[in-house]
Amino acid sequence: MRLTQGTFSYLPDLTDEQITKQINYAISQGFAVSIEYTDDPHPRNS
Repeated sequence: MRLTQGTFSYLPDLTDEQITKQINYAISQGFAVSIEYTDDPHPRNS
């Protein structure tokens, strides 16, 4: 099952290489990077 909660959840999945490039770019630009995670994807948690 694929969860679609949030603006970017409808985009195609990124490959590991694409994720690495995105992270490296963000860090090189001085952007703050954070990752959200939940093991309970109930709507009340979003």
